Amino acid sequence: MKRITGHLTEKNENWYGVINLKDENGKRKEKWVSLDLEAKRGSRGEAEFRLNEVLSRYNSSDMYLDEFLTHAERERRRKAEMPAEEYIIQFLEQHKPNISQLTYVAYKRMVDNRIAPYFKRLNIKLKEVTGDEVNDFYTQIRSDGLKGTSAQRYHSLLHLAFKHAVKRRIIPSNPCDQADRPKSVPYISEYLNADEIITLVSSLEGDPIRMVVILAAYYGLRRSEIIGLKWSAIDFRNKTITIRHKVVELDKGKRELLALDVMKTKSSYRTLPLIPYVEEELKKEYEHQAEMRRMFGKSYNQQYTEYVCVDAIGRLINPNYVSDHFQVILKRCGLKRVRFHDLRHSCASLMLANGIQMKMIQDWLGHSDMSTTANIYSHIDSASKLGSANVIGNVLTIK
Repeated sequence: MKRITGHLTEKNENWYGVINLKDENGKRKEKWVSLDLEAKRGSRGEAEFRLNEVLSRYNSSDMYLDEFLTHAERERRRKAEMPAEEYIIQFLEQHKPNISQLTYVAYKRMVDNRIAPYFKRLNIKLKEVTGDEVNDFYTQIRSDGLKGTSAQRYHSLLHLAFKHAVKRRIIPSNPCDQADRPKSVPYISEYLNADEIITLVSSLEGDPIRMVVILAAYYGLRRSEIIGLKWSAIDFRNKTITIRHKVVELDKGKRELLALDVMKTKSSYRTLPLIPYVEEELKKEYEHQAEMRRMFGKSYNQQYTEYVCVDAIGRLINPNYVSDHFQVILKRCGLKRVRFHDLRHSCASLMLANGIQMKMIQDWLGHSDMSTTANIYSHIDSASKLGSANVIGNVLTIK
């Protein structure tokens, strides 16, 4: 790069340095810099010394570029110089209005627990982040035990944050595009067969999560959908049950339940026929709750009277309690250890094994994409595979 030059001049009895600069288009411009020195006899030597100091600073850095930057350009440069973790934290707060509260809480936990501490240890600016640093982060979280799907969530958040920086011309490219996206490891779900589910449901008399388990086993509902089920969603006259509300548990230092009318996807909103056994159990539960309200009177919690799954004194059943207590039930019944969410898989596997087509299972479970259903349950489609084997065997019979 051609060295920046300048010369001395006098103005209003003071020395000034006139710096020869060029803007981004190569057009010559002059910048006057006060040397804080009176233009009196014998002072020229000192003025030249101060001018050389100014020229040295210009020639040893890119500060001359700032002379012609707009406010927006200066702001972009400032953000590029930010520590990477500070930019990501700032991005998340700015992005908060565009995402659901549940997603925000999940993202904030990811940033606070892993992303920010990692980049802070690196002591690296936003503009210095490359695919190597991102790959090292993926390696670290995988070594900490995060599975492929969880690691991909971190990739999605980082990609979104850096994409935002690229879009606003803070950095030239997305470092996540230079990294290796974590691969997902297909989860082979455990499930209970028909006999095991019958054993499970038959052992639930008097159990606090009896209704929760029944709804999971017969309908394959998500835990949040079951806890969020309201009596208004059950139409005993038309024999239907509608899934349109959910309750999740947030972890903000203390446990907090969040009721949402926004479902996971559009397909999660669905209306299903009432199964006779479930209808009978729901009616019993409705009468039981009415009896509990009469028995406890003012001590009964009136906040959740519209919900189906409440405890003996009317409090909404805690989602995490469901998962923990479910293990107690399995042990009590002598059944193998499975997750509560595996009741959803058990319901699907029973439908699949009894000839229900994958598309119908997708609608029943509320999956937004057929491929989601197929990827999860293709390994248990034994009935259709057996039928295919029989067809091929019959056609290719060798006498």
